[in-house]
Amino acid sequence: MGFRKGQAALDFLMTYGWAIALVVIIAAVLFSLGIFDVTNFIGSKAAGFSGVGVTGWRLDPGGVLYMKLVNEVGQPISVNSVNATISGVTQENPVAITPATLGTGEMSNQINIPGFANSTAGTGYTAQVVITYVDKSSGFNYTTTGTLTGKST
Repeated sequence: MGFRKGQAALDFLMTYGWAIALVVIIAAVLFSLGIFDVTNFIGSKAAGFSGVGVTGWRLDPGGVLYMKLVNEVGQPISVNSVNATISGVTQENPVAITPATLGTGEMSNQINIPGFANSTAGTGYTAQVVITYVDKSSGFNYTTTGTLTGKST
């Protein structure tokens, strides 16, 4: 009699185990296909930057990323380059950043980075941004990286 109860328990666990494994596999496939794009559920957010912050940004449907930088280093800096990667496409700001030297707490003019794929307004995006700059007092080069998320407008 004890053997039949054990066999029933094992059959029960195997049946539900396969069902749970199938649900996990289907969920993984849906995530990999982008069905559950988490950028559609979160608002605009900047994370990871240190020293030089990004105070405002947007991605237009034409594929141009606009942003403004602010110097939070505590010393005057000179921004050398701003690179952004969206959906595996990396672009660099092709125009000189003005002003090139930012005083403490000073904000740059708008930086435009074109060349990303056209998108539908309201779709979510994640941009990996790399900013290189020189601390004018020490002369050392620094790099700060961060992530910008939002919806194209």
